[in-house]
Amino acid sequence: MAKLKVGIVGAGSISELHAKGYEGDPRAEIVAVCDLDEDRAIHKSLAWGARSYYTDFAEMLRDPEIDAVEILSPHHLHASQAIAALRAGKHVCVERPIGLTHDEANQVVRQARESGKILQVYEPCLFYKPLLDARNLIDAGEIGRPTNIRISANIGKATSGVWAFEEDASEMWRFDPKMSGGSPMLFDVGYQSFCISLFLIGTVDKVDVWRGETEVGQGRLLDAPSVAMWKHYQQDCFGSLHLNYAPERRLRTDYHPLEMHITVGGTRGDIHIIRSSDPTQLESPVELRRDSRKVFYGQKSTAFEDSFVRATRNFIGACLGECEPLLGGQEAQQLLMLTRAYHESSRRGRAVLLEHG
Repeated sequence: MAKLKVGIVGAGSISELHAKGYEGDPRAEIVAVCDLDEDRAIHKSLAWGARSYYTDFAEMLRDPEIDAVEILSPHHLHASQAIAALRAGKHVCVERPIGLTHDEANQVVRQARESGKILQVYEPCLFYKPLLDARNLIDAGEIGRPTNIRISANIGKATSGVWAFEEDASEMWRFDPKMSGGSPMLFDVGYQSFCISLFLIGTVDKVDVWRGETEVGQGRLLDAPSVAMWKHYQQDCFGSLHLNYAPERRLRTDYHPLEMHITVGGTRGDIHIIRSSDPTQLESPVELRRDSRKVFYGQKSTAFEDSFVRATRNFIGACLGECEPLLGGQEAQQLLMLTRAYHESSRRGRAVLLEHG
């Protein structure tokens, strides 16, 4: 069987996690790397065994050896690069979001349909095994009828220096609304929280946000502390997100210093899930509490990284016709709609209702 030949666009810190999914998988290989920083493109191409490197995306798309493209560039480039890659006859895996506007998202989905190529929007949290375990427990009725979901997201300091907002020039694009799509953490924490809530509970129809700001450098404001609340569609189940910036808390991680605690409460009990990039956290990733009892599921592991590997291998399988992408264009459009509602609520200072049907 011929291997799927992949080109990676954007060789920043997140690319290391994406590359792990191709390493050791006999079905695919990284054959090209593209980054505006030539030194970084060369370094990553050597590290991953790629045969070519590029500093020009259009030039990379002309490479006939490349079957699929993984897009890890800043948010404002996602839609245009995805459309260009699909037109060039490549399968596309694009980091969230699919685009910054509904029109951009529609154009990407339309181009994927016309090209007949695979489109996957990358979301590793959907492949995080403790979250899958929690979904199975909820579906089995272990907590009764869900009535609330509470997400606490804490951004600390990584020992690796990733997300060092005060000093890392490579992160400056996050503070430009035209490039980030609104605010630095909108499509990292806000989007991911809605993705988790949709996966565990279902569709949302009302969003309300109170956004605070923390100065992390001259002219740079991080959108934390912030609080969001939402109501799930046609059910008495409510959600909340508490986003906190804790610069004095150090996480032992080579990746993004984000830790999420997710609690789903129901009429019979509740489930607590931990998603942390710090492998030294010692708590069980899933805990079921019911009838004065606690049941623990799973052991301490590198599950944060494993979820990236599973997401990448889902893309490989989809390109080879073995499965469907777990998060395709239409699902990504719904998540974009929710995240835009989050942004609009914080901007207007009032709740935003979403239309359904």
